Formats: sequence, structure tokens, C-alpha cells
Amino acid sequence: MKKKIFILFLVSFITTFAFHISPTFFEKRIDTGGGYQEFTMYNNSTKTQRFKIVPLPGTGEYKGHMDKWIEFSPKIITIRPRSQSTLKVYVKAPKGTPEGEYSTFLNFKSVPVPELAKDDGKNVAAAARMALNVNLEIVAYVGDLKPKLEISNLKISENKEKETVISFKVKNNTSKRGIWYNIDIIGNNDGYETLEKGRIGVGATQDVVLTMKKMKKSDISGIRLRDSSTHEEITKKKL
Repeated sequence: MKKKIFILFLVSFITTFAFHISPTFFEKRIDTGGGYQEFTMYNNSTKTQRFKIVPLPGTGEYKGHMDKWIEFSPKIITIRPRSQSTLKVYVKAPKGTPEGEYSTFLNFKSVPVPELAKDDGKNVAAAARMALNVNLEIVAYVGDLKPKLEISNLKISENKEKETVISFKVKNNTSKRGIWYNIDIIGNNDGYETLEKGRIGVGATQDVVLTMKKMKKSDISGIRLRDSSTHEEITKKKL
């Protein structure tokens, strides 16, 4: 329960202060050559934001922590108003690390940014008047753990508003790792609409219900699941 409260607080905190990070996941293989990803940090406010970034141990829900294996640049990142900056992250597990999932928190803590001195000669103010201190947990894995998701009970119907409703179950049969996945709603002309569903844990099953406001039942031919990190197809099922 504590973790759910923390996640809701984090999302609210980031939205309130017009600061967010994309993507919100890592999901890379970190043995062999290691895993690399770039994160985009957005500042939609009218003030320059500066953050010091520090890796911390993960929640402990996975096989182990990877905060000692991570390299990233820059250590302090500055984002101008209505702008964005890039954080580069690389993680490599030590040789002999057992197969499974590992995690770390990236902690983003505000660093005050001085403003220009005022004409009245008063002391220089600080642009960061309300400090941010947030954590983003990223998860990676060791081993050739290819994603295996299963779709079952696929159904299509209409609700009272005559909107198309698609429902199905997703089961994660992947060995020793969770999967962050996207859902494609495939049309009869092979076009599709896509959405990022999120992460499904090891051995977990999720009930998925989608309301399609712009697609009719007759427009839809099936569902496809793709790896959010690589965008590769994992599985698909026809109606």
C-alpha cells in the first residue's frame, strides 16, 4: 500500500510543478554489452530548473540493486523555461551476475538557480522557490530473458453509449522478468491505434478493458502486444 501512495504522490508532484521525464522506464538487458537509454526531462514552467541526480538502491522487490553499476551524464542538469534536456544512462552488470531483474532509483533534487540582480540593489533571488525531490525507479535484467506474453478471453462489445469496448487478459509467461508493454488495436486495413499499458510483473495476469471512442466494432480485427523498449512484437490475437 505504501508504494501505491508514493507513486500517486510522485505523479501529482511532477504534474503540479510542470516537470516530467520520458520515458518512465528502462527495461534493458545489462549483461553482455550493458544497457543504454536517453531520458528527456521537460520543464514546462517559466523558471529555469536545475537538478542534482544521484542513484539510490531500489525497493528491494527485485533480485537485487544496481545503483553501484550505473553511469549517467550529466550529474547536474539544467533545463531552461519551456524547454527540455537529455539525461544519458548506461548500466552494466558485473560478470557472473545471476539472471533476473535489478533496479535502482534515480533521485532528482532541485538545486537553486540564481536570478539576475534587481535594479534596486537587493540580494539576488533564487529561481527555485519550491524544491523538488523525486525518485524514478528503473528496472533492468540479466540473461537472455525474451518477453513472452499471452492473450486470452479476447472479446469485443458495445457499451450503453454505443462505444466499442475491447476486453482481454494478459499473462506474463516470461522467465524471471516483468515486461513493459504497448497494446496495438489493429484495424481491418492493417492500420492500428496504440497505447502504453505499463508493466506486468513476473507470472502476473492483468485484466484489460479498453473503450474505443473513435473505432467501431467492424473496424477492429485484433490485438497486438509490443515491447515498449524495443517496439518489437511479442504476440497478437485475431478477433
